Amino acid sequence: MQEQLPLRPAEFVKIRDGFIAFLKQPAGTPIEHVVPQHIIDAMTSAAKRGRKRRRVLDVTKSASVFVAVAGAIVGLAINPMIVGTVIMLAGGMAFVWALNQSKVRAELEIDELINEPIEMLHRNLNALDAFKGRIACGDIPCEERLPDGAIKPLTANMRQAFLADHGALLILSRDQDLWECIPKRPVPKSALWVRLDGRIAPVFVTSRSLLDTADGELFDRRIAWLLSHADQYGARARSFREAVQAVVALRRPEFEGLTFEQKKQRLSENKEFSASRLEKLHAGIYPPFDNFLRTLPVHEFP
Repeated sequence: MQEQLPLRPAEFVKIRDGFIAFLKQPAGTPIEHVVPQHIIDAMTSAAKRGRKRRRVLDVTKSASVFVAVAGAIVGLAINPMIVGTVIMLAGGMAFVWALNQSKVRAELEIDELINEPIEMLHRNLNALDAFKGRIACGDIPCEERLPDGAIKPLTANMRQAFLADHGALLILSRDQDLWECIPKRPVPKSALWVRLDGRIAPVFVTSRSLLDTADGELFDRRIAWLLSHADQYGARARSFREAVQAVVALRRPEFEGLTFEQKKQRLSENKEFSASRLEKLHAGIYPPFDNFLRTLPVHEFP
């Protein structure tokens, strides 16, 4: 049976349902519809390999310490000392190597998980990273529901597990044994619930999505909402305000039917906006716009 979200967004929901709502998907959407099972399986396999690798490195570090100590003893007990010194150095070098290897992240990157340029899947995985980050910094409250019914808010130290290798499994998997693959302690031990308070993934509000708004009235309301919030920040929002004005310029009625390249040429020739800024806004990757947007309550975005 599919689990349904509560009607009131201020309530806590299971973490998987919270991620579905973060993606603005209907309540009850299976997690496999937003992150395919083969992606989850690849993450699971990487987590298990990472756990085995850490165990090997732990054994290597312990053994190297033993070898280094043995080398020191041999060097003191036997002449010439060169034999013991070589053994001690070998143990020390092995320890440093294992220590450095333990700092190498084993989590798969998005481009390693996806072989084809599937825009929606890229968007969902980027949203998954954003969801983890929001929980880790405390922006999205998260709590454990213990077997005896007790509620235990996650501590700041425990929330860091979401940012560690394989932290996505806290969201995508109900198998708590897999959570032990996360190389961060402590990790949660019980079912996780989150409260979104209407928050949505930042990928749904970009300069490109704003440009692509088909409904003219909705576009005007969105522009008014953005500018009203920018006005509250005064000069600090100058670059953001100029970016919004550039988006409005690209949507001028006299530009209807023109390609983006033609619009860019006209606006840059008139020295209204630089070609570089227009290109970044059209691609949806203009940092001044994106960075300021993170400070706004985007769940209220029209």
